[in-house]
Amino acid sequence: MKTTLLVLVLSVFLTGCELLPTKIQIVEVKIPVATVPKPPVTVRPKLELETVDIKTSGYDGYVKSLEADLVRMKTYADSLENVIYTYDVLSGKLEELEIKGKINGN
Repeated sequence: MKTTLLVLVLSVFLTGCELLPTKIQIVEVKIPVATVPKPPVTVRPKLELETVDIKTSGYDGYVKSLEADLVRMKTYADSLENVIYTYDVLSGKLEELEIKGKINGN
């Protein structure tokens, strides 16, 4: 009698959880994603010094082409520095978001 009662009680306990309906609730969670844009295309300028010959153009022509090349290279360097600065700012904002815990599921 005790064993049948024990078996009956154990079977009720084991199947008791299965008899209750489980409620599943689906919750949509938004996860922020930070993306960094592709860098802009920066084309290295062609230098006049590559094509100018000092013998044919003389010193004046050579110096003028050198001055023009310096302006081109300064403009090119400024554009590259601007790209680096922009990426520095973007990485700083990304670090701020990581610190605040808004990225990586924290």
